[in-house]
Amino acid sequence: IVITLEELESRGELDEIIKVTGLSRGELLGKREKVLKHFLDANTKIMTIDSFFSQILRKFSLYAGLMPDFTTANAQHELKLLARFLKEATAARKKETLINLSLSSQKRVTALFSLLNELYSKKKELEHIKFQKENALIYEVEALGYLEELAAYINNCPAASSTAKNGVSAESFDALSQKSWLSRESLDYSTFKKCYVPDMDRLLEKIKEAIVKQNRAKEQNFFYGLFELLEIYVKAKEALYKEDGELSFDDVTTLVHYLLKERIESEFLYFRLDADIEHILLDEFQDTSILQYEILRPMIEEILSGFGVKEQGSFFFVGDVKQSIYRFRGGVSALFHEVAHHNHTKIEPLLTNYRSEKNIIEFVNKTFKEKIKGYNPQHTRAEANGGYVEVVENDFLLDKCLEHVEHLLSLGANPDDIAVLCATNGDGEAVKQHLASKKIAVVTETTTKLIHQQSVKAVLEYLKYLYFKEDIYRYNFFALIEKEAEPLQRINVTTNNLDVIIKNIVKQYGLFEGEMHLIRFLHAIKRYKDIESLLFEYERLDESSAASDLSGVRILTIHKSKGLEYEHVILLDRMKKAPPARDSIIYEYDGIRLENIYLRIKGRDAIDERYQNALEKEKNLAREDTLNALYVAFTRAKQNLFIIKKSKESMFSLLEMACESVGMLTCHTTKQAPKPIYEPFVYKNLYYGSQTEILASEQEKEEDLEAIHFGLALHYMLEMLPSFEPSALGFAKTMLLNKYGATLSVEEIADIEKRVTRLLENKEFLNLVKGKAYKEKGMKYKNSLRYIDLLIHQENPNPNSLFSESSWNIVDYKSSFAFSGEHAKQVKAYKNIVKTITKEAVEGYICYLLPEAIKIVKID
Repeated sequence: IVITLEELESRGELDEIIKVTGLSRGELLGKREKVLKHFLDANTKIMTIDSFFSQILRKFSLYAGLMPDFTTANAQHELKLLARFLKEATAARKKETLINLSLSSQKRVTALFSLLNELYSKKKELEHIKFQKENALIYEVEALGYLEELAAYINNCPAASSTAKNGVSAESFDALSQKSWLSRESLDYSTFKKCYVPDMDRLLEKIKEAIVKQNRAKEQNFFYGLFELLEIYVKAKEALYKEDGELSFDDVTTLVHYLLKERIESEFLYFRLDADIEHILLDEFQDTSILQYEILRPMIEEILSGFGVKEQGSFFFVGDVKQSIYRFRGGVSALFHEVAHHNHTKIEPLLTNYRSEKNIIEFVNKTFKEKIKGYNPQHTRAEANGGYVEVVENDFLLDKCLEHVEHLLSLGANPDDIAVLCATNGDGEAVKQHLASKKIAVVTETTTKLIHQQSVKAVLEYLKYLYFKEDIYRYNFFALIEKEAEPLQRINVTTNNLDVIIKNIVKQYGLFEGEMHLIRFLHAIKRYKDIESLLFEYERLDESSAASDLSGVRILTIHKSKGLEYEHVILLDRMKKAPPARDSIIYEYDGIRLENIYLRIKGRDAIDERYQNALEKEKNLAREDTLNALYVAFTRAKQNLFIIKKSKESMFSLLEMACESVGMLTCHTTKQAPKPIYEPFVYKNLYYGSQTEILASEQEKEEDLEAIHFGLALHYMLEMLPSFEPSALGFAKTMLLNKYGATLSVEEIADIEKRVTRLLENKEFLNLVKGKAYKEKGMKYKNSLRYIDLLIHQENPNPNSLFSESSWNIVDYKSSFAFSGEHAKQVKAYKNIVKTITKEAVEGYICYLLPEAIKIVKID
């Protein structure tokens, strides 16, 4: 938002804002500074819905029987949860229910367990649906009785063929329910025509009615038993997260809803949460679940009521139902328009595509305009006039994909700008292996995980050697650090902390010093109390490495690509035939209300109209999911889009695309950002904060707080300069905004930027800083800890100097002449300390970054 406002005159969004507001370009640019200042001054909170709910739960965790230091994970420990569930089922004497349900439904216990997890997330939506046990056997007997009457007509008919006789022969109810003639309205057709009498149609209807009743009774019994087990499942979950303090995101949402509806008055909850929330903006609203919205609704309604402090409040939500692809997670695309209608919301369609080039946008419009209901064509921004699209048919998907990647690389494409989108994780793994076999670097969800980074794997192998004492782990360790194997010193793993052990091995072998993967890993393993718990559970660590630390062609599923963009996108067809729908439960929605649920039974749709309608709705929604997923995939591309489809059983068949190419293939190469160089971590035994923070505490009584805050921010921007070149200003300003953007005014930020810019243009300063620079350098001397703003080590001193062959310059930054006497004493002290430590020449300077000038004072 800050960048958009700062660069508004050159951003495409300006034209859209002009349309929406009705204001002129000049008026908007004139209001920019005021809007930016207001935004930066505001108490703005930016977070995911899951994080927001976690914040609520932490404030009220004791009401839910939790400690506030609980952790959230992407998934529960399934094996532990299953074991706890079985234990709870035994204690509640429901183990027999579980076994009977498994036998009657022909589902494994693990499959039933998955269904329970599915129902858990929809538990609140299902509260109005009740199930009762029924005797399904009586309907089976009834149906077989009617079949016997029908068979009599055929078997007593001299003209009956063997096909007709076999058609009315069934040894069991299951065999009867699979008869193809059940879907007919009359038996007056070729198979039975020679023996047909009108009473046969009466028996056909009676058999159908009995089968429908048996299916519904079976369904009632299945869900009755499943919901009995659901209560056990909930108890198991509660016991597990209360003991371990680890919740899934579903747990967090469910518990917050429970607190809101059953434990705490919503007014009190939201008042405690944050009484001054006046504006809510929800992004990607089409992915919001009904339960999530139910939690947010009281706050939204209070803001929209217009009373008291909320008179200027607003509710703003952004979404695209064409990108609704998370139905399996509870997302309901109909929620977008339902909420808009309920809140009398004005909907503004944003039709301009600011991502893709013209040919890609036109291709997407052509492909989807007749496929997606209510599709609004995207408009092209004025400067987008190129782009390339290629649709090819090739059954050798991997080879064709490799060909495209190699061609792009040969044209100078940055590997980080190329994305291969796949239908499944398995397909992505196959692409990864194929590209890697040609020495092409790739980045996948697997490779981004911390535990799969070479440095982390090496450390883990070392820890395994210490714990298991097996030589295979020692050999693995040395193979990963690319050194010849040698004996390893044994360390007592029971008396040493994990971080101490890891730091020792890193130091001993000089491994990956300062590497961010290991730094993240050290932070991630804080939850493990000892080496044993880490080694047996580390594979569950979901932490990922920083994207900036990884380089290569990106390989990911279509679902994982949502919200991302790439210069070049290769969209790959599904490698294997899509499996048939296997969901045991069919959910029937009317808008956002869950009306009913059905048990999927083969052939049931032929005779049960109610079930048939629900199944048809499900099929239509599944088709929409597929179209939406393909739309998401197509719109990830900025410059070039390649689509590789199979000749048969293609996932693109819905789109009826012909092979074609549009535009000219070009590669506007983007510079590969240099990998950051991190200085090795040095343990400072007496670290009390930065030098600027020490000064702030010393001067707090004498200098006003605003001036102190301004000085700290100025020091921070200077500290963040990666070099003393003008090109370094952009990065330093971004860092300044990240830390101080919400607490400084627009004028103060501009003032700091102006002062730093002027400093980097000052020749006297640039001469002082020639050499190796140390920023915020801490020095301990005679039990005193001092921090120097800037310490420069110069290798070419004055040849007439009496000291050694190098010298030091001390530079202390100040933003005003206030306390100049104290400043001089301070720099003199720094000079004495550095001179005593180094035995070399030292010069000291105070650099005053004043509002209108740079003044450098040498301290003798």
